[in-house]
Amino acid sequence: MSLLNILTSLDFPQPFQIKLPDGSVHTHGQGKPDFVIHFKTEAALSDVMRQASLGFGEAYMREEIDVEGDIHDAVTLGYRALQGGIKPSFSEKIKFLIAYLSRRNTREGSRKNIEAHYDLGNDFYALWLDKEMQYTCAYFKTPGDTLEKAQIQKLEHVCRKVRLKKGDTVVEAGCGWGAFAVYAARKYGVKVRSYNISKEQIEFARARAKKLGIKSSQVEYVLDDYRTIPDSGKKYDKFVSIGMLEHVGLENYRTLYDIIATSTKEGSRAMVHSIGRIAPKKPDPWLEKYIFPGCYIPSLSEMITPVESTDRDLHVVDVENLRYHYALTLDHWARRLEKNVKTIRDQYGEAFVRMFRLYLRSAAAGFRNDELLLYQVLLSNGRDNSAPLTRQAWYK
Repeated sequence: MSLLNILTSLDFPQPFQIKLPDGSVHTHGQGKPDFVIHFKTEAALSDVMRQASLGFGEAYMREEIDVEGDIHDAVTLGYRALQGGIKPSFSEKIKFLIAYLSRRNTREGSRKNIEAHYDLGNDFYALWLDKEMQYTCAYFKTPGDTLEKAQIQKLEHVCRKVRLKKGDTVVEAGCGWGAFAVYAARKYGVKVRSYNISKEQIEFARARAKKLGIKSSQVEYVLDDYRTIPDSGKKYDKFVSIGMLEHVGLENYRTLYDIIATSTKEGSRAMVHSIGRIAPKKPDPWLEKYIFPGCYIPSLSEMITPVESTDRDLHVVDVENLRYHYALTLDHWARRLEKNVKTIRDQYGEAFVRMFRLYLRSAAAGFRNDELLLYQVLLSNGRDNSAPLTRQAWYK
């Protein structure tokens, strides 16, 4: 079955067109097309059939595929096509497996994987993230919230869930550019020790905290792997990890939960905030190769099972899915990226622009179509009978 036949046979609600290298145009649905996918070369057609998302992504980056309209909609069609018959060949699956295993999240491997994405340059990320430089899902109380407002609301949501109070000590695994530690310290009067293996992010976080007059005795940014948290021998009141689990690797989940249990006091709370899936699934080859090397996006069962199987006294207190909030967050990021596209293109080139455009819009499509989810899993170290009976305190 040809790629054209697969695409045009799908039960897809939006009208669209497919343009082929021979100049022929094929329309699906009634009315003006919402988007047009132009396959410029036969190689592009072949690569998509043989490599699925990897073939599409690389051909788009090479400009052998163009999309007129929002690529978000074209990717939504792609998700349907993956369910409808487009699968990587056996040889491509083997190639991907070998490449994926070469990027496993050992301590050295994790450092290389993180550097590949997060050390692209703080100036680049500042062009399209919010003012606090948060690169994780925001929390929208209304669809009209600004990105800045929604990101602050996310920080407040996390702080309330772990029940921060003045004088608490907090350890954070994977701090990004440091926004959570600054917010928690200034708003709640807590002491935060934040770990990260991205040199550029840590340098930015330290400089920002100093500029804001925050003492290192209140917020400390540590350039080191989360697996070294127990080395200090300290016990903390709270543990927070926002957007790091995706980079931990499935084989290291139990280690992470052991660290939560051993580095926190009895009765303490921990938050693990992570992108997730509706069911276990292998990483997307294009995303893993070009955007997040070594990444693994877990299902809820994969997140929870290591908690249940550990001999530590960890308890799941609450699970919340903020799936649609991430779609809205990605919409904001994509719009800001496009506003600065000339600056980015001049510095990094057209292939880089296309890579990030495809990443942000395909991720938004993933969250809208339940391909991707966003879980906040709240844990307690030991039984906690002092928590409020309802979630109302989080939403006031």
